Amino acid sequence: MNNRTLTRTAIYLALVLILDAASAPSLHAAPAVRFKLLGDALVVIPVTINDEGPFYFVLDTGADTTLVDTALAKKLALPTLQSGNLTTIVGTQTVATNWLSRLAVGGAQLDHLRVFQVDLTSLHRIDSRIAGVVGQDFLSHFNYLLDYRAQSVRFEEGNEVQNEIDGDPVPIEAHENRMILAADADLQGRAHLRLLLDSGTNTLVLMGPVSQRLRCMAEEDGIATSYTGAAPARFGRVDLTVASHAFSNLPVNLETDAAPKSVGDGLLPLVLFRAIYVNNSRSFVVLNPRAKRPVR
Repeated sequence: MNNRTLTRTAIYLALVLILDAASAPSLHAAPAVRFKLLGDALVVIPVTINDEGPFYFVLDTGADTTLVDTALAKKLALPTLQSGNLTTIVGTQTVATNWLSRLAVGGAQLDHLRVFQVDLTSLHRIDSRIAGVVGQDFLSHFNYLLDYRAQSVRFEEGNEVQNEIDGDPVPIEAHENRMILAADADLQGRAHLRLLLDSGTNTLVLMGPVSQRLRCMAEEDGIATSYTGAAPARFGRVDLTVASHAFSNLPVNLETDAAPKSVGDGLLPLVLFRAIYVNNSRSFVVLNPRAKRPVR
């Protein structure tokens, strides 16, 4: 590589860092995006990257960052940035990062996005077409309706979705690309919980300190899976109340370790609800929203 090439590369990376601080979300009116539901939880949607695609990504509200499979990053020759730390409930790992000029899901698009490059072999076992994960660094810029019954996600251009639904708004704590919702659990003890809204799991997850307060007893052993791999897990039962929604004898994955502070007390699977409206601009959600009746 000659000095001229090095100079061009340095200038390009400098521009990338400047643009990274000024990401530009935009939304063009479009119909709802249909998705495929895999494993009773994983929402798989078509996306375009740098106007190429479609590629199939998991929509994961529990992931704070967007992930691109190593094979796709190489195929698209994505510009490489310095490595970064990817943190999940199972720990932190250092991985390569790439630069996307544009990521689009239906009419929602975000320019200048830094993503993490990860080997997604565990997801390929579920569906070989999965090439990435759309995380909260993208989703938090938009309001949308995630409808499990219709298997569609509809991004809001203005307030049109909110104006069409009824339901009680439930405040969320939005911090570091995470959505935390208050809940109450009851078994042999009681606990007020802060749960991470997670569309990437089909089972309630409670961390060690909380499960100890509730005196949850493991009823069986199993395997918990995620895009980072599979690990042994203990499963029990618990009663859970989220706003006006009550769940009795709900299966729960009892994690033995404490979670990162950004995860709260555990993970609340969105698939427990028929649909969920997420309003990131005003930090609330509507669980199981209903269509408004026409005014006569």
